[in-house]
Amino acid sequence: MSLRESLNHPVSEYMSTSFARVAVTDSVAEAARAMQRAGATEAMVVSGSEPQGMVTERDILYKVVAAGSNPSLVKVGAIMSSPVQTIDAASSVGDAIAKMSKFGIRRLGLTRDGKIVGIVTQKAMVTGRVGQNVPLPELAHPELFSCPYCNAVSKSREELSKHIDRVHMGGLGLLEGDASKW
Repeated sequence: MSLRESLNHPVSEYMSTSFARVAVTDSVAEAARAMQRAGATEAMVVSGSEPQGMVTERDILYKVVAAGSNPSLVKVGAIMSSPVQTIDAASSVGDAIAKMSKFGIRRLGLTRDGKIVGIVTQKAMVTGRVGQNVPLPELAHPELFSCPYCNAVSKSREELSKHIDRVHMGGLGLLEGDASKW
């Protein structure tokens, strides 16, 4: 099949209907578990049955984990992309790729009669595979804090701050709030 022919196929051929659904008020850790159960790299964020946004594993990694936030405390609504960009399920792959390029996104909600019936990903259209089979990064201990210098693990921000002061700053007490040692 030529590239031109494949761009004219209906985007619904690459649609996934087994995507995760989470509430705006769910924690990021709950969303990650829902995504893992669904075998997906994204979750549709809904309020009732209405789509409010989309959250991806990249959102979780960059906006929560890399920021040092606790995924059990951050709500999905704080990191989701909104509104959900959609395209009719009967549209062509070429139209879907054009819309993704226009908005700089990798996923679209697919609609039929104005209701979301699935999600299509850029990866599915490029590889021709609908199944995601990409494991989410392990969030085994979201309640622990890791030292950015030596990866030592602490149970609280305060404990991590003391560790950095003692081990990496020579015990100056700067991060512990002792301004007299500045």
